[in-house]
Amino acid sequence: MNKRSKIATVALAACMTTSVALVAAGCGGVADPKGYTYRTATTGLATNWNPHAWETNVDSELLTYLTSPFVDMTILDSEERTFQWVYEMATSVEDVTKDHKDDLTKYGVRLQKGKTAETTEAGFVFEIKLNQNAKWENGEQITADDYVYSMQQLLNPEMKNYRANLYIADESELAGAYNYYYSTDASIFLDTARLVEVDDKGNITRLNFATNEDAIAAGWKITLDMWSFYGLEGMKDANGKECPQYVSITDTTKYRDEAVEDESAEGAWVSAADLYTKYIDDMQVGGDYSTYVGVFYEKNPYNGMKFADGVGLYKVDDYTIRYVNNVYIELNTFMTSLTSNWLVYEDLYEAGKETTGALTTTTYGTSLETTMSYGVYKFESYDEGRQMKFEQNENWYGWDKDENGDLVVDENGNLVSHTSVKINGQNVRQYMTTNIIIDVMDTATQEQAFMNGELTTWTPASDQLSTYEMSDFLYQEDETYTMSFFFNTNEKVLTELGKEDKNKNCIVVSNTNFRKAMSLAINRDEYVTATPGYKPAYSLMNELYYYDIYNDQNSVYRNTDEAMEAICKLYGVEYGADKTYKTLEEAYNSINGYNLTEAKALMKQACDELVAAGKYKSGEPINIAIAWKFGAQNSDDQAQLALLNKYINAAAEGSGFGTITFSQTCNMQDPDPYTAVPQGLYAIGQGAWGGAFLYPFRNFQVYMDSSKYSINEAGCWDPATETITLEVPKVDADGQAIAGETEEVTMSWKSWSNSMSGSGRYAAASNEVKLAITALLEEAYLGKYFRIPISGMVASYLLSQQVSYYTENYHVLYGFGGLRLMTYNYTNGEFADLAKDGLSYE
Repeated sequence: MNKRSKIATVALAACMTTSVALVAAGCGGVADPKGYTYRTATTGLATNWNPHAWETNVDSELLTYLTSPFVDMTILDSEERTFQWVYEMATSVEDVTKDHKDDLTKYGVRLQKGKTAETTEAGFVFEIKLNQNAKWENGEQITADDYVYSMQQLLNPEMKNYRANLYIADESELAGAYNYYYSTDASIFLDTARLVEVDDKGNITRLNFATNEDAIAAGWKITLDMWSFYGLEGMKDANGKECPQYVSITDTTKYRDEAVEDESAEGAWVSAADLYTKYIDDMQVGGDYSTYVGVFYEKNPYNGMKFADGVGLYKVDDYTIRYVNNVYIELNTFMTSLTSNWLVYEDLYEAGKETTGALTTTTYGTSLETTMSYGVYKFESYDEGRQMKFEQNENWYGWDKDENGDLVVDENGNLVSHTSVKINGQNVRQYMTTNIIIDVMDTATQEQAFMNGELTTWTPASDQLSTYEMSDFLYQEDETYTMSFFFNTNEKVLTELGKEDKNKNCIVVSNTNFRKAMSLAINRDEYVTATPGYKPAYSLMNELYYYDIYNDQNSVYRNTDEAMEAICKLYGVEYGADKTYKTLEEAYNSINGYNLTEAKALMKQACDELVAAGKYKSGEPINIAIAWKFGAQNSDDQAQLALLNKYINAAAEGSGFGTITFSQTCNMQDPDPYTAVPQGLYAIGQGAWGGAFLYPFRNFQVYMDSSKYSINEAGCWDPATETITLEVPKVDADGQAIAGETEEVTMSWKSWSNSMSGSGRYAAASNEVKLAITALLEEAYLGKYFRIPISGMVASYLLSQQVSYYTENYHVLYGFGGLRLMTYNYTNGEFADLAKDGLSYE
């Protein structure tokens, strides 16, 4: 059969995953014979689809049915793989910063370096015109007041809603949101740029100091977060007193930095004053490290702060709101943040509130009765723990209407909608699906249900994929997630682990050459073919990461000279007129990550180094348990483990090392691999990072910013304190690279990871500069071998013959057209009749 090529689904934000996938299933029987039902299931239903508090992917899936975003992305030309914005709950989004510069001061935004409110023309204040046809499922109109109320509740300091994290930090941080969210806390730490005075009536005075010294002169005590910035938690001064978290930047008390082993060496003792002097430029207001420098208030000055006075979301008129962003953000990036929504229905939200102790919660979005839809679908029924049913929401704004204003239906009585934008030159039918059914079904039953025509998709087990390898109904999509092995290299931890037989001599992973040899010993091409569902990976980011997709649809990071050069240098592959590979692209395409000759040489070098240091006795066996995954061990795991043991022992042959035996720990619950390895319970873990594919310049935060992410490699290093010097393009005042000029810049790895987003040093720099920095970081980080990329993840599933995707040309921004453009080849009744004769998907 004709096998179709399909690539990758991805997430919009950086996230961590395991190899366990969400499975689709369905229920028996014919639902609505003249309708078009999309049938899915999970092994456990969602329990919380409150847009302010949801946590899991299962929860968020429901929100796509019950809510509508401000804007969305869809196909412009499927052959050209181009996209376009679609306005949904908004009718326009405009950057109005230049006309509302007073908002910059009023809400205390963090301006870019060298900029003032007067010289700032864009990137902070956005006006959103609202869809005047939008209604709740009960027919009530949705207005600006609903949006303002909903945001106030999302940030409600008495509720501490989980999803407030999207608005109190990072690129789309709402100005004033952080202050309001923490306004009921007894104490608070604020970076200097956030400093305000709040009187007993809640009135706010912005202080806007130009430098920390100005703040000190005005009587403020500026402190440094010694724990987060320099990892001195638990460290002591000469008198045995532990280092406080917040220490005045004028304090000269020195604390022992145990990361420096020699107590007499330079840097073994540090004070807040020392650190401030060393990093003074970056610790000033708006500097790269300014988030560590601020005022720690034992009495929170924001107590009593009012949302309406201090948070930059406000009503202009009944169908217009303005959003003041706390840091610079480009319009398209801001639009991307609007592909979700924060709306809640006030009556139900308030009715569900309950206060226990100091925290208020709400039952909103946890049952049919506590849910109010404004999306394409609404709840039809909810059988807790068993089944959810959704039906078309007749009050959704997007249904077609005739000249009398009545809803249009098709020949089967189903509501009809056509796209508001032209796709491939035409307004096409959208949301043909009339009903959605989600059932709880064990995985053992799902295959038969799919073959009986009782579900829309089915994910075969990896060992079943070969059966459907040539099927026209098999969809295989590359994902952004890169599976890797990550390490704990702390020698004290490894020595303790080595007392266990399953980890005997695991101290070997503390040696960089051993880890590098392990990477080069793995034949990734063979490894992935032995276990379907993966493809080889030699780097952290694959071909799904775009650095400027809004302006250049071909701006794939992996295909840039900078990114290819980084990986060529990592693997030592040269190119040139007198080389085997004449061009950079030829050299890059030759890389497969496998070099047994070099691996064997490195293994011998590692053994010699470990023996000389007295850490290992030549010839002794080595056992290392790997924290493998959450689920139960299966044949694929066993096949992968067998290959790993084959690879590592082939490289170790003749090195002086004894037999090396890797083992697996599966069915992990608490802690998971990501926690267990840095805690020192394992020397090696397996896991994946992915997402943030539209802005690869902040991808390294997941490896280096411990204040935002749980660093898997925390047992190897402290990226907040360890510095690196990079030779990067020199930039002018507008962030453009100065032709032919570079400069050496030294920052902590953590600061480099944040340098190209938010208020970072290079946030406003050109893509030329950001690409250079990103590639240098990727090469340098991979060169530590704290993490070894092995394989990219591939989602594989069968699609029912009842439905078709709009296009076979996948795009990361709209998939194959998604549920919006999915078409049905048969009604439910027609397909049930077809299924009686048996369905074949091979």
